[in-house]
Amino acid sequence: MAEDIAARIASGELRPGARLRSERGLAEHYEFSYGTIRRAMEVLRERGLFTTIHERGTSVSAPGDSN
Repeated sequence: MAEDIAARIASGELRPGARLRSERGLAEHYEFSYGTIRRAMEVLRERGLFTTIHERGTSVSAPGDSN
């Protein structure tokens, strides 16, 4: 899941500012457990690929954005 999202960001399919599904929505979409999705999201967040703002959601970061 993490590599799929990272590849979609790298290819430009997911552009800066694009909103991602909720973690529960991603778990349903990828058919992974919620815990697995949470761990994958943390990896992507650490890589600076997106930011999450409480009650606003998760969106793709622009290159050079800091979390």
